[in-house]
Amino acid sequence: MTNAQHGGAFLLVALLSLPCHLYAAASPFDIDVKELDRSAPKASAPAAQPKAASPYDIDLKELDRSSTPPPKPEKKAKKKEAPARSAKPSRGHHAVSGEGEYVRYTVKPGDHIFKILVARFGLSNEAAEKLIPEIIRINDVPDIRRLTVGSTLLIPTSAHQARSARTHRHHEPASSPEAAQAPVPAPTPLPSLPAVAAPPVSAAPAAPRELPPPPAPVAKAPTPAPAPTAPSAAVSPAAPAAQPAPPVANTWICSVRDREPARIVDTVLNALALRWSKNRIIQSAEGASNAYSIRVDRYFEKNGARYIVSIGEEDPYSYTLLRLLEGSGYRVLMIGKGDDFLSIGEKLLRLIGLTPDFGKHLIQGGKAETGFLVQQDDPEGRRVLLTSDPADPTVKWTLPAGCASR
Repeated sequence: MTNAQHGGAFLLVALLSLPCHLYAAASPFDIDVKELDRSAPKASAPAAQPKAASPYDIDLKELDRSSTPPPKPEKKAKKKEAPARSAKPSRGHHAVSGEGEYVRYTVKPGDHIFKILVARFGLSNEAAEKLIPEIIRINDVPDIRRLTVGSTLLIPTSAHQARSARTHRHHEPASSPEAAQAPVPAPTPLPSLPAVAAPPVSAAPAAPRELPPPPAPVAKAPTPAPAPTAPSAAVSPAAPAAQPAPPVANTWICSVRDREPARIVDTVLNALALRWSKNRIIQSAEGASNAYSIRVDRYFEKNGARYIVSIGEEDPYSYTLLRLLEGSGYRVLMIGKGDDFLSIGEKLLRLIGLTPDFGKHLIQGGKAETGFLVQQDDPEGRRVLLTSDPADPTVKWTLPAGCASR
């Protein structure tokens, strides 16, 4: 037993005595610590470390790319569909302008077709008169004088477009006043004004100081004998110039004492020697597209023109008919129930193209009368004075009551 222990100890000593000549054999199970250190940081950052491709690996970036695009086209499609849907109901309400479409208008108290087109849609008188027959035909209006309040009228879109065009025109000139104000500060020629005042006016008073020295002309004054003859000749022609010139032609006086508008109109027409008719029926020409038959209060003609005077007609129906006649070439005058002599006389004279000359005028005998002085077109050059003052019926130049020409 002791021999075996001594033999093992000897073997151990022998092995330890071989310092550098013994090498360990390579083993497939050896582990390098450095390799473990290098792999450690790679394990902490798995995203940066390349991994083997696997059929079950999922890339988060690919998921983001595949998930985000689908909702975008859906949102765009919804935005595009919105305006298409909103445009459809507008056509159902006839708000879209186009051929063959109309605008709906609800009749209000006091409305008539002409007033609707002019006041509500902004059409001119001529355009409204041309459009009235079409509106009557479209809406089957039995009586344009009685429109039912609350009923709906179809108005062609041409009237609506005319109104929108006018509103644009009203907005556009807003920039013009700014342009007009810009050149206002430009007048720099102000410095030229002091140049005009610059000429020394003080030099002028120096001249009158030099005038007193010439006393010689005073000595020549004693020759006044021929002087009185010259002024006497000059005074004689001045006297007739100061005298008022007599009237060139005789002036007839027409005294209008009535207060009723119809009588005032008749008196003025008689004084002007116009041939007029009362309650005349005016019909449209044969084959006209818009046939009409209208009774007017007064009708007369002068120099190829046709005139109509309406007295006291203020209802919308009569107003529309008169506008139709005016569109057919007649010259229309509307007289109110409360108009007086001064107002009626001025309107009638302007209607036939005469200037209303109202004031004091000189007549025969050197008298002055107040009224309208009218020069007649006859070759004799007769004049008529229309006045509301009473006139002496015994005077030769006074026209009879009603001012019928003599």
